[in-house]
Amino acid sequence: MKTKTKKVIPYLIVIVPLVLVLTVSFVMISFYLKKVTTYSNFAKERSIKEYIDTQKAQGEMWLKHLKMISEYKNKALALEIKDELKAKLERAKKITKLIYDHRLKKYKKQDIKIKINYMINDLSYSDIYSDIFINDFNSNTIIKAKKSQKISLLEDISNRSLKLEELQKVRKYKSGFVEVMLDDSTKQIVYVEDLGIENWYIGIGAIVTKNSECIKSKLLEMISAIPVKKSDFLSVYESGNEIFSSQVEYKIPKLNFSKKAKWYKDENSGYYYLSEYYEDLDWHFVYGFSINKMSFKAFQELKGVEQAIDKEFEFIVASSALIVLFVTMLSLLLSRKLNKIFKEYQDEVDLTTLKLVNINEALEQRIESGITLQREKDKILIQQSKMAEMGDMLSMIAHQWRQPLNQMSYLLMNLDGAYEDNKLTKKYLDSKLKEGNELLEFMSSTIDDFRNYFRPNRDKELVQISKVIESAVSLIIKPLELENIALKIDSISDTEILLYKNEFIQVLLNLIKNAKDILVQNSIENKHIRIKYSFENSVLLVTICDNGGGIDEKIIDKIFEPYFSTKDKTSGTGLGLYMSKMIIEEHLDGELNVYNLDDGACFEIKLR
Repeated sequence: MKTKTKKVIPYLIVIVPLVLVLTVSFVMISFYLKKVTTYSNFAKERSIKEYIDTQKAQGEMWLKHLKMISEYKNKALALEIKDELKAKLERAKKITKLIYDHRLKKYKKQDIKIKINYMINDLSYSDIYSDIFINDFNSNTIIKAKKSQKISLLEDISNRSLKLEELQKVRKYKSGFVEVMLDDSTKQIVYVEDLGIENWYIGIGAIVTKNSECIKSKLLEMISAIPVKKSDFLSVYESGNEIFSSQVEYKIPKLNFSKKAKWYKDENSGYYYLSEYYEDLDWHFVYGFSINKMSFKAFQELKGVEQAIDKEFEFIVASSALIVLFVTMLSLLLSRKLNKIFKEYQDEVDLTTLKLVNINEALEQRIESGITLQREKDKILIQQSKMAEMGDMLSMIAHQWRQPLNQMSYLLMNLDGAYEDNKLTKKYLDSKLKEGNELLEFMSSTIDDFRNYFRPNRDKELVQISKVIESAVSLIIKPLELENIALKIDSISDTEILLYKNEFIQVLLNLIKNAKDILVQNSIENKHIRIKYSFENSVLLVTICDNGGGIDEKIIDKIFEPYFSTKDKTSGTGLGLYMSKMIIEEHLDGELNVYNLDDGACFEIKLR
C-alpha cells in the first residue's frame, strides 16, 4: 500500500497544480460573469439612488429655508406687535401718573380711578386689538380691560395663572411680556410695567390670531416666485387642501400628512415628495420630484460601465490562459526535481520513524519498570513507617495491658488468701477463673488489634467508616487518657466505603498522635481532640481538629514535605504526614489538607 502511494505522488505533483489552475480559472470566469451582471444592476440602482439622494437633499434644504422664512416673518410680526404695545403702554403710564399727581390732593382716590379709567380707555393705537388695565400687587383689579374679556382671564388653556406671572415679571424685573395661548387658534400678548404709585402696575394686552392672512399672502407670493425644475414641484397645503402648486401635471394622492418631516413615494407615478409641517400657520410645505426624468442619463452611464467590464473580462480570460500554460510548463520542469527530493525525504522519514519506534518501545518499558519500582518502594516505605511506629505501639500495648495485669495479680492474691483461710470453695474458684479468662481474652484481643494493624493490605475492603474510626481510636485511647486529653467523635452520617483499611487507620493514628504531641508540647489546659465525619454527595469527609494553638502560617505549606518536622530529631522523623498524604492521595484517590481554625489546627480528609 505504501509503495503504491509513493508511485502515485509524482503524478499528483504534475496533475494537481494543472487541475487546480483550471478549476480556479473556471471559478474566476464564472464569478466575473456574475459580477458583471450584478455590477450592471448595481450601477443603475446607484445612479438612481444618487439622483434620489441629491433631490432629497435639495428638497429638504428648500423646505427648511421656507420654514425659516415663515418663522422669521411671524417673529417680525410679533416684535412689531410688542413694540406697539410697549409704546402705547408708555403713553398710558404717563397719562395715568400725570392724572394721579395733579388730582391726588384735591380728589378722592375713587374719583382719580374713574378719571384714569376714562382717559386710558379712549386711547387707540394702529389696528391692533388691544386693551389697557391696572392691578395692584395683591392681584386686585384697579381698572379693568373693557374691550376684551379674554385679557381679564385668570388662566390660559394650560391652567397657568396669568396674574401670578404678571406679578412675577413686575416684582422681579419691573416690566416684561407674558405670552399665553387662550385656545387652539388664539394667542394673547400682555406687557406689564410697575407704575410706581400705590403698589399698582399697568398692563396692556392684545389678542393675536394664529392664522394671520397677511403673513400667508406674503409667503404665497414669495413661494410662487421660486424657480422650480420641470421634473420637480413645490406645493402648499392647508388643512389637507392644496392652496398652491408650481405645476399641474401631477396631483398628490389624498392622504393625511404627518406633522413630522417625512418622505412619501407614489409607486404608480414614480414621484417622491417631502412634507414639512409649519405649526404657526397650520401649513404643510411639500416638495416632490420624479425619477423618470433621469433614466436616459442613467442608461448612458451604465453603457460605459458595461464596455469597461467587457474589456476587463477579455483581459482576465487571456491572463488565465497564460497562467495555465505557465503552470503546466513549470510543473513538468519541477516534477523530476520534486520526485528526487521526495524520495530522499521519504527514505529519511522511514529511517527516523524506525528509530523513534525503537526509542518509544524502550522508553515505555523503562517507564513501566519505573512505575512498578516506585509502587514497591511506596509499599515498603509505608510498611517501614509502620515499623518505625512500633515503639509507640509497644508503649500503647503496655498501657492497654497494665490494668488487666494488675487485676490478674489481685485475683491470684484473692485465691491465695481464700486457700489460707480455708474459704476456697468450688463456686468461688469458678468465678475467679471466669474473671481471669475474661482478662486474658481482653489482652489477647489487644494483641490481635495491633497485629492486624501491622499486616499489609493487599486488597481494598468494604468497611463501615464508623467502625474503622473506632478501631483506630481503640489503639491510642490509653495514651490520650494518661495525658488527660478528651477525645470526642461526631458523626453526621455513616456509610460503607471501599478502601485499604489498615492504611487508612495508619493515617488516622498519625494525625491523632500529632495532635496529642502538640497538645502535650504546648502544655495546653483542657486539652481535647475532635473527630468529625460525614458522607454527602458521594464524598466522605473526615476532620481531626485540636486546640493546640495551630500551625505557623510560614510553615503550614511545608508540613507534608518528606523529612520536615517541627519536633526534635529524637521525637520525629518527618515522614508521618508525608506518608499520610501519599496514602490518601495516591493509594485512596482522595485529598488531605490542613488549615488553622479558632485555637488549633484541622486536618481534612476527602474520599470519593
